[in-house]
Amino acid sequence: MNIPKAIFFDIDGTLLSKGKLLESAREALQYAKDKGVLIFIATGRHRNEFEQMPWIHDLSFDGFVTMNGAYCYVGENIIFKNPISKDAVRKVAEYVASNPLFCMFCEADGTYASLSDPMIEAAQLSYGLTIPPVRDPMVSAGADIYQMVFVGSALYDYIRELPSCNITSWAESCYDVVPAGIDKWAGILPMLEHFGLNPGEVAAVGDGQNDIEMLTGAGFSVAMGNAPDDVKACAGFVTGHVDDDGLLKAVRHLLG
Repeated sequence: MNIPKAIFFDIDGTLLSKGKLLESAREALQYAKDKGVLIFIATGRHRNEFEQMPWIHDLSFDGFVTMNGAYCYVGENIIFKNPISKDAVRKVAEYVASNPLFCMFCEADGTYASLSDPMIEAAQLSYGLTIPPVRDPMVSAGADIYQMVFVGSALYDYIRELPSCNITSWAESCYDVVPAGIDKWAGILPMLEHFGLNPGEVAAVGDGQNDIEMLTGAGFSVAMGNAPDDVKACAGFVTGHVDDDGLLKAVRHLLG
């Protein structure tokens, strides 16, 4: 049986259900490790939002594609990074400061928000996300910003007109902004080069619209049963729902 040499896993809705790692998902990851398969995270999250979770270190992931491909690393080695243009960041910072609107700005080592919003914070907590500190959004104008995060439609129409930005969705009405041309697959490609792999030798597993590029790029692809139809249509195999041991079924399908 032809099996992948590496698997890239999305986090929310794939590894995690409502912010928690199911025991069957842990079993799936360990099964892959026992088969000698490299395992990677491919997420829209910032590293600060998952590195404090004990299972991340227990399972010894081989590398991390974070912020939708804009910042990728193995251990202490940065494999790839691509910040948003400073002009675009400045325009967004000015826009949210004058309106005002919620926007989270992600630097390499931390995140901060333009304002505090109880509804957004409640949604973040439901995904097991940390609440970022509030700072003047104009601080971001002089920094390397790899991703901006916003919720709702108020910012969507403004940011989509910026030619240097790519907007992707990870949940209903939840949006991430990265540089134009950047997505999870764009971040995975430098990782493959680092490990001497080609696209046909790797698998991707995900459930969101920000997973579409890696599902269509990888030689093996699995969509979770909880994924929307347009994501399922991009995958070679559709597994069960994340709450119905979907990840374990996905890994068993891929590895036998």
